[in-house]
Amino acid sequence: MTTMATTLLVKLYAGSHTLDFQHLDGVLVDLPDRGTRGLRREKTDWDKVDQELMTRLPLHAAALRIASDFGAQLASMNERIEQVRAFKVAVNKLAEVAMETEVYLEDEREGMVSLVVEAVRKAAKRTDPTLMTAFERTVGYHGQTGKLAAKTRRKNEEAAAQEAAAEEAAAEEAEERLVPEKKAEVRQQV
Repeated sequence: MTTMATTLLVKLYAGSHTLDFQHLDGVLVDLPDRGTRGLRREKTDWDKVDQELMTRLPLHAAALRIASDFGAQLASMNERIEQVRAFKVAVNKLAEVAMETEVYLEDEREGMVSLVVEAVRKAAKRTDPTLMTAFERTVGYHGQTGKLAAKTRRKNEEAAAQEAAAEEAAAEEAEERLVPEKKAEVRQQV
């Protein structure tokens, strides 16, 4: 069995198989569809603004008429954002690994189906033609890619032929326009 996956360097995922996000209980939110529209996001140089707020708010909170613990609230918000970002990294990696694993396993399964189809075709040709009927759906399933490729090839060939015909027609039209101009040039020269 020679499949694409067998030609790849496949290694088992060595990362965490456990994802604990209990520390985010009460932090994670599930907004409705398009619920993030209009929400403000972190902008460039947040780290510099954060540093300024953390050093200056305690000194000027009273003059700004801001709660004295506002800096602590902001620090807590920063901590929660960092926890969510760390969680996102782990979740994104696990999602990537899950997607890659799904594709890899599907490829392996498709290879197994290929083996069955090849065996059915050989056995049907050699000994028992009814095997093609017995595995009709499997053989048809396996042949979908080839049928789609043939259809795409035909479509591309037709499009190329139409394009070539259009280019040829344009060239002939341009040539026909040049003929009267050349005749006019010849008359002027005589």
